[in-house]
Amino acid sequence: MIILKNIIGILTDPKNTRMFLLGGIVVLCILLFRQCEQTTLAKGEASRITNNWKASLDTIQNYIDKDGNSIAQIRALNLSLDEIKGELKFEKNKPPLTIIKTETVIKEVIVEVPVIVLDTVVNNATGVFNSALTFSDKKEWGKSFRTIDGLIPYETTDSIITFGNANIELQQNIFLTSSLIRDNKTKELFVNLLTDYPGTTFNSAEGILIDQRSSAFKRLQYENRKTLGLGLQLGVGFSGNGVAPYVGIGLNYTPKFLQW
Repeated sequence: MIILKNIIGILTDPKNTRMFLLGGIVVLCILLFRQCEQTTLAKGEASRITNNWKASLDTIQNYIDKDGNSIAQIRALNLSLDEIKGELKFEKNKPPLTIIKTETVIKEVIVEVPVIVLDTVVNNATGVFNSALTFSDKKEWGKSFRTIDGLIPYETTDSIITFGNANIELQQNIFLTSSLIRDNKTKELFVNLLTDYPGTTFNSAEGILIDQRSSAFKRLQYENRKTLGLGLQLGVGFSGNGVAPYVGIGLNYTPKFLQW
């Protein structure tokens, strides 16, 4: 009974009214903040599910822009680490943030290439020939280029032409940019592909943005947090003149559960 009376006395004391009121406001603010956070997470999850549903039905679109670049676009997925765990292998401490896969086909017709006749001995896997046809061509498109060099050995005997196996060397430097973007208005995700190499068609593409709000990603971040580190210190310490404030740099220890 004495304890109960003391508690009632503390609660009814006018001096403590302001403190209790302030405490109640703080608790209310915390509850409202948590409610807003949960509402934001729920809206984000609904938006993620809608985006993934639309992405699963989308097909890739190819077109040529005014500068002659081959461009493709398709909706991208927003998945958690748990949802891609069975499809993609990655180091535990190095999770991917974005994943882009493409299947590309290049169709190029090479025409009007000068051919030179060489009157020289050519050693080939199929034999020794006294002549050869050679050709060489190089094209450049912005940051991409292609070179092709060929040699076709042959020999003429009694008006009969015998050809050996051709040697063709093809070198292609294909500049390709891939980006994963989010529409600021609809919040939908897209994969954009672009190359200046002519004749390029993107048959398929898949883009994935890893959901960093998912429990799996946050759990991995928590596991990778460091408890020790070098940092700025501000506090009170003992010196020859007694207790005094100080500012310095030192080794800090912060438990994981106290890290934000």
